[in-house]
Amino acid sequence: MTPDRPRDSAARDAALWAARAPYVPEHWFAHDSSLHGVRHTQRVYIHAQRLTRQLGFAELDAQLVLKAALLHDIGRTDDGVDHGHGEASATRAVKLGLTRALAPADADSVLFAVFFHCLPDGLAEEEAPRRHEERGPRGASRLPEPQRALRILWLLKDADALDRVRLILGEAADPRQLRHPESAAHLHFAAELYRALD
Repeated sequence: MTPDRPRDSAARDAALWAARAPYVPEHWFAHDSSLHGVRHTQRVYIHAQRLTRQLGFAELDAQLVLKAALLHDIGRTDDGVDHGHGEASATRAVKLGLTRALAPADADSVLFAVFFHCLPDGLAEEEAPRRHEERGPRGASRLPEPQRALRILWLLKDADALDRVRLILGEAADPRQLRHPESAAHLHFAAELYRALD
């Protein structure tokens, strides 16, 4: 018997994770999309789960990353370049009451991550300290712990980037653009997860 090849192992692992994909209601989304809809959201959630475990996130912070993963594209209205869809998604999450069960500071961290996940990292790095001092725009208020909000955002951005494989067959996230070195080790799994949960 020959030993398993890495791809076979990744495919089995991806199938197991795909079977545990979370339920994501279609009515959350402003736009029906095969690129940014339910399946993409489920894959981003799974990537976030794996990364928060690997990186040893505290349980509450891991739950906030997962909540942000569920909400990050719900306000998107098209599949083209849309730098405003993070803001639209944060606004939609508030409108639908999807962060109401969270403590206010936790909800603000989730909404911050959703708001900034599609914008350059530098904007979030500038805005987080400012939001620590004053009320932020459109549904996100004071950030008691700006560094915590940024950690949640960086993990969300990596999880979202790992699902780039869906955009062009064979495309993967650029490891140099990922915020955690550990995320690059998930690239092969990302391709297999896309095959298992398309």
